[in-house]
Amino acid sequence: MMLVAVLFAQQSPSYASSKDPLKVGVNIWVGWMPWWIVKEKGLLEKNHANAKLVFFGVQANSMTALASGHLDACSLATNDIVSIAAKGVGTKIVLLNDESYGADMLVTRNIDSVKDLKGKKIALEVGGVSNFFLNTVLEKNGVSPKDVQLLNMGAADAGSAFLAKTVDAAVTWEPYGSQAIKSGGKFLATSKDTPNAIVDVLAVSDETAKNRSEDVKRVLNAWFDALDYIKTNPDDAYKIMAKASDVSVKEFKEMWEGVRMYSREDNVAALGTPSKQGPYYKTVSDMNKFMLEQKLISESVTSSSVIDSSFVKGGK
Repeated sequence: MMLVAVLFAQQSPSYASSKDPLKVGVNIWVGWMPWWIVKEKGLLEKNHANAKLVFFGVQANSMTALASGHLDACSLATNDIVSIAAKGVGTKIVLLNDESYGADMLVTRNIDSVKDLKGKKIALEVGGVSNFFLNTVLEKNGVSPKDVQLLNMGAADAGSAFLAKTVDAAVTWEPYGSQAIKSGGKFLATSKDTPNAIVDVLAVSDETAKNRSEDVKRVLNAWFDALDYIKTNPDDAYKIMAKASDVSVKEFKEMWEGVRMYSREDNVAALGTPSKQGPYYKTVSDMNKFMLEQKLISESVTSSSVIDSSFVKGGK
């Protein structure tokens, strides 16, 4: 599988003119794999969206690119957007892609309960969504996050550390979680145990939301067309997404069961409106609280400042 990792350190930011294609960042994650269907089936072109997809091998690079103006939009996790907004960068969440419903997981070896994690080494991305997930699991089971030893590494490296038996536990996601299980690990907890906590989104810069609203809506139309394609042509769709994920179709189908995809109707219900807020407002608020407590951000971010539900309404 070839991924295009785009590095922007030597470039200066420049917002797209009305004639430039919107640059939409895409990362590897089971809930974002429909973007590969958008690409393979030419759905941006079919929806007359003046946009192009930019594929990343490292999620942190795409987050930096959006924050610095080198991307106009990007699929990221809720915590990524809170982090960007806390630094004063105007960003709007315009679409909910998916909710992790089992695809994020706490994998252990020879540890049978959450309480037995006390004093153990756990590999995860400190300050990321994995950290939020772990803290939620620990607190639900009466264990303080201070009682465990955290080793900071990304999801792939956390999975590798677990395979190498250098850590007692790891918080990771698919496909790394399934690989850990095959090596003799077990799921001690998954995101099924923390509903509505881990939500992945498409966010755009304030500049893009203001000046390129029609193209943003057309990008969303292409995304929803991809979700429809998965329903109507599942065999072909799973082949495309499995290939991009570098796993078998069987493995991908199992991974796909670990996410709940948001339809347009789901988006409207979850986002609500500024006057009648949907449940996703609480998701952002909870993440903001966690990040403040962990000193990951120094400025509070309000849900209403980063959510714009206007783009998912109406549709085609």
